[in-house]
Amino acid sequence: MKKRLWILLSIALLGMGIWGFDQYRKNMQYHLYLENQFQRMFYDLLVDIENVQVNLAKLMVSGTPKQNVMTFSEIRSLCYDAQEKLSQLPIDHTNVSKTQKFLSQVGDYSMALSRKNLEGKPLSTEEMKTLQELHRYSNILSQQLISLQKEMAQNGIKIGELVQKGNKRLRKANQNMLTTNFLNVEEKMQKYPKLIYDGPFSEHIEQQKTNLQGKNITSQQAQKIAASFLEDQKYRAEEIGEIQNNRIPGYLIALNPVQDRERNHSEISMAVSKKGGKIIWMLNNREIGKAKISEEQGIEIAKKFLKKKGYPNMLPTYFEKNDGQLLINFAYQEDGIIIYTDLIKVKVGLDKGDIVGFEAAGYLHNHRARNLDLPKISEEEAQKRINVFAEPSKPRLAIIPTEGGKEVLCYEFKVQFGQDIFLVYIDANSGEEQKILQVLIQGEGILVI
Repeated sequence: MKKRLWILLSIALLGMGIWGFDQYRKNMQYHLYLENQFQRMFYDLLVDIENVQVNLAKLMVSGTPKQNVMTFSEIRSLCYDAQEKLSQLPIDHTNVSKTQKFLSQVGDYSMALSRKNLEGKPLSTEEMKTLQELHRYSNILSQQLISLQKEMAQNGIKIGELVQKGNKRLRKANQNMLTTNFLNVEEKMQKYPKLIYDGPFSEHIEQQKTNLQGKNITSQQAQKIAASFLEDQKYRAEEIGEIQNNRIPGYLIALNPVQDRERNHSEISMAVSKKGGKIIWMLNNREIGKAKISEEQGIEIAKKFLKKKGYPNMLPTYFEKNDGQLLINFAYQEDGIIIYTDLIKVKVGLDKGDIVGFEAAGYLHNHRARNLDLPKISEEEAQKRINVFAEPSKPRLAIIPTEGGKEVLCYEFKVQFGQDIFLVYIDANSGEEQKILQVLIQGEGILVI
């Protein structure tokens, strides 16, 4: 009996040993695969940046706008690809923020200059000097990454070890080495020229002042404003912080019900602007139950809410339903012109029909008195710019933002091609095609991309 027991125990131990070895082998294979993936990403990042440098050098000798357009397009693609690779590496991305910003700006600057060449406008002397500086900094970035790659190889550093749960000392040593080297890269990258151009990451966009008016308020005044924003219940307000790194500085306020605090009441968070005392955003984190009202009813609730809060003439544009909540985008409308820059988002709980989310940063930043000029071209002239194979509907006038934060008056055409629907924006003054967005009509809402 004992002999049989020892035999069974030996077989069990052997089986466990084989299983354990198999798991160890699979684990090693996985880590090897992970390391190869990270090494490939790092290598691709380096190749992209070297090619950015090469293409910037080509612009120094190129003499034709057509060739420039092709080169700028290549640079833009390489920059965005390099950003993607950098974002996938297991490093603290606060340590590479300047490098990421550099890649973003070079890509968008290239797009802006490409458009300029397409319009037949030559590059200025100042722009050529900027390109020379960008070439110099891309060379610095490339050399720094090559040095980092060599140091990793010499010290046997594996990027994949940064995400393993094994040797903490080794992981920390590797992390410190990579962090130090990336910080050295960052130090070299922080003095590249500021770019003033028509692109979403341009410096002048970040430095634009808000159009929000009014006197500065105190924290106590902000708490009163927050508590009175929702009128259905009484709340106790308290400041929990401030918004500093934002175009609209404000106070962060937490609201808790005065009574029944032990029941299932969720905290409501708000941000109140220091200037003017406006609600920048509000979020109620309560649990949302089963939907009992329709999307149409939810939109009407949101419209009435905005009007009551002092936001008239807001037109619902697009919406999305998710987990019993309806998120609606509203754009300001004046004299029949939709102003998409003055945007407010409202979220309605479809179980109770209450407002559970509100965000007005776009409206507060952009809204102002405008001189709305008449278009210089007619609807018929604008429609001629639409592809002959598409079927456009009657247009409406709209002001849309450019990538550089400017505004342009356009004819908005809803265009159908086959089963797909698009929004095509034709400049109402120049007749140029400004933007094309695809409309996605889904069971949960209407989106544009």
